[in-house]
Amino acid sequence: MTTEAAPSRNVFIDDAADRRLAGDLFDALRAESFDGIGITRESFSERESTALDIVEAKAREFGLETTRDAGANLVVTLAGHEGDLPYLACGSHLDSVPQGGNFDGAAGVVAGLAVLARFKRDKIVPRRTIKLFGLRGEESSRFGKAYMGSLALFGKLTAEDLRVVDRDGRALGDCMREVGADVGRIEKGEPLLDARRIAAWVELHIEQGPVLVARELPVGIVTGIRGNVRHRNVECIGEAGHSGAVPRWLRHDAVFAVAELMTHLDRHWRTLLERGRDVVVTSGVFGTDPAEHAIARIPGKVTFSFEVRSQSKETLEGFYDLFRSECNLI
Repeated sequence: MTTEAAPSRNVFIDDAADRRLAGDLFDALRAESFDGIGITRESFSERESTALDIVEAKAREFGLETTRDAGANLVVTLAGHEGDLPYLACGSHLDSVPQGGNFDGAAGVVAGLAVLARFKRDKIVPRRTIKLFGLRGEESSRFGKAYMGSLALFGKLTAEDLRVVDRDGRALGDCMREVGADVGRIEKGEPLLDARRIAAWVELHIEQGPVLVARELPVGIVTGIRGNVRHRNVECIGEAGHSGAVPRWLRHDAVFAVAELMTHLDRHWRTLLERGRDVVVTSGVFGTDPAEHAIARIPGKVTFSFEVRSQSKETLEGFYDLFRSECNLI
């Protein structure tokens, strides 16, 4: 039989301090980003900048070194005693989808800071340097492209990407420049960090699905991340007409066409799942044009987004071929 020693008073105090640190940060982030319904911190926005400022200020309270890299990301550093070794990296993003949750992305940043703060408090000097990254621009909701901040770090954000505009007509490159990113280097495809200097990346993240809750599991370890094929905007062009005057056989109703498309895609999706394939399909943006739609008007155009995700490149490519085939048939 074995016994475990009871935790010391100091460990209990440290745990309480960690909880207070996390609670204070989450409260501060929520206070600056709550939009009345959820959390909204758009990529390369003032609210995202404020979130980075909040985390940076707390890191400095613990005597940690902070800086902003050429991608305008926050980097918090705890130096190791063998600083020449490749460093350990952790963290996550601080932007959010519209009306999102307070822990998406932020949990990984707060957890990383709690670890570095504990090391600093307990005067622990790790062998390797540890760097916490508060990344910008990982969500696709503003510019229709995901992982913008991390792509820039690795020299993979293109000049064409930088010209993409948001709903207000503002270009990604301009918004990145305003928050301090070195857009000149990014535009040339120049990496903003040396990947050879990173020994490992560790990221805590909330589960964005219901699986752990449904299975009553407290934690999971990620074994794969789904890649995606997506279109920000697809148009189905039909023919507008009067709802009371045009018979069915002469109609070209864009809504019915896209509804048929989605039904067919759902059927293909179920078939692939029955065959054990990993795949999810989503059309998160969908609608007729508010400037011209009406109850008594046959819709002549429907716009929608298309996204398929899978851990298998073969499955992604296969489903995208099915999507194009169904569009042609309909």
